[in-house]
Amino acid sequence: MTAVQEVPAEARQERVSADLPGDLAKRLRTWAALRGLPVSHVVAELVRCAVPSADQLADQIRGGSHDER
Repeated sequence: MTAVQEVPAEARQERVSADLPGDLAKRLRTWAALRGLPVSHVVAELVRCAVPSADQLADQIRGGSHDER
């Protein structure tokens, strides 16, 4: 398996670290390599899909639904 070079965070980006169980980290690295992407890009894609939009967050703050995505 060939590792893909990680790139430094750009302006308007925030670097986030996480502790993952070994098996999950290995699967994530393998999946990223199969897709030809840096791990950080795969993680960013997953986070974009999972985190509510700004409008959805504002609705939650106002007391709306807590599980809309």
